[in-house]
Amino acid sequence: MPKIVQNQEDKKLLTKIINWSRAIRVGMGKERDYLVENLSMLVAGGMTVLSAIDAITVDMRSRSMKKILIMLRDDIEGGSPLWKAFEKSRIFRDHTISLIRLGEETGKLSENLKLVASQEEKDRIFRSKIKSAMMYPVFVLSVTVIVGVTIAWFILPRLATVFAQLRVELPILTRWLISIGEFLGQYGQIAVPIFFLMLALIVFFTFYFSKTKFIGQSILFTIPGIKKLFQEVELARFGYLLGTLLQAGVPVTQALDSLYNATLFPRYKKFYAHMRESVREGNSFQKSFASYKKSSTLIPMTVERLIVTSEQSGNLSETLLKISATFEEKTENTTKNIMVILEPILLVIVWLGVVAVALAVILPIYSLIGGLNSEPSEQVQQDVPSEDFTPTSVPATTEPISISVSEDFVREDSLLTLEVLSTGLGYLNVRDTHSTTGSIVGRVFPGDIYEYGDKKDGWYEIILGDTERGWVFGNYVKIIEI
Repeated sequence: MPKIVQNQEDKKLLTKIINWSRAIRVGMGKERDYLVENLSMLVAGGMTVLSAIDAITVDMRSRSMKKILIMLRDDIEGGSPLWKAFEKSRIFRDHTISLIRLGEETGKLSENLKLVASQEEKDRIFRSKIKSAMMYPVFVLSVTVIVGVTIAWFILPRLATVFAQLRVELPILTRWLISIGEFLGQYGQIAVPIFFLMLALIVFFTFYFSKTKFIGQSILFTIPGIKKLFQEVELARFGYLLGTLLQAGVPVTQALDSLYNATLFPRYKKFYAHMRESVREGNSFQKSFASYKKSSTLIPMTVERLIVTSEQSGNLSETLLKISATFEEKTENTTKNIMVILEPILLVIVWLGVVAVALAVILPIYSLIGGLNSEPSEQVQQDVPSEDFTPTSVPATTEPISISVSEDFVREDSLLTLEVLSTGLGYLNVRDTHSTTGSIVGRVFPGDIYEYGDKKDGWYEIILGDTERGWVFGNYVKIIEI
């Protein structure tokens, strides 16, 4: 049989494996379960622990797991008990080590190994229920973010160019959209990777980093359906783990300590730590519950009373296992209900995003088309409307001003004049202010020449007569020196 250390490289590899115990638990979950189940059956069949480990090592595919099993065999062959070897390998949690140790001391190793396998399976089920409840919303929101960023990066810059050429008064939603599009058009290659990096860091530190994940859990506990699921999963784990350990003969304080290490939620860790210290001081479950102010928010009052009653009657472990079975069934229904509730909520969120983009695109087009059919005094549009607009739509109350080249309109002391250029429509709007928001006071026509008055913001003031003045857009006039 090979030894644990063949050379220095194996020794370094094994050190890394032991130090990264959390990664081992996550990445070797199936092989760990396989180890416990087969070890239980082989030991129950009369095989020695060393022979059982040798047989299991042959079937293991993972190189890391094989080295751990070799280490286990090496320690056991050197006189170390099984629980001590498992504790050194760090592939099992404290409550699992307690059951194995108790099984060795009482001669019930195979039975306790079965309990360990059952516990590992239950724990995996509890974790999978939480993951399955969160997987759908996370997937939908992730796709929504990716599609939104893609649209903003590749489509909005082109829309910004189109809307900038319309010269219409844009809605605020469209202006925001154009600003985002222009920004991403210039800095998208830098901004988008930074955005996803920051998003990943926020998610990691909010939900996964051990020292700050309580923030994410606090957020999730404020969502009614998610809070209910977390509570039911924790109560199912609480009942099964505590009931199993007590039934196997593990002391209450040690069982509560194992429960403290097994839970995923910091608020429950704090509660279990209080229970452990209170029971260690000699208090009952009833006094321990009563001395914790928020115990009823973590464990329902009916469950507390049931535990207190069963403690007094001497069948606490059986009652805890029944509580676990009850809440395990409830988690099934709650998980299904969450999926049913979250689906329309997520659809509404996606719908709001689509509607926002659609309105930002449609509103300026609607404003443009609506302005073509309104009266000149009410128009707030570009100086050159679309080609289907004809002068006949101008009411008789506001007649176009057509002024030909004449000495009546050019003073003798004038040095600059403006000639109206072709607009493609045959006329140019004259407004009362130097802005597209100004009212249209008339029209002038290509070839007409008017005296220059002033210039502001790309607009030119023309003198129509002795007292009449107006503003025209500078792209459609030419300055002529006289």
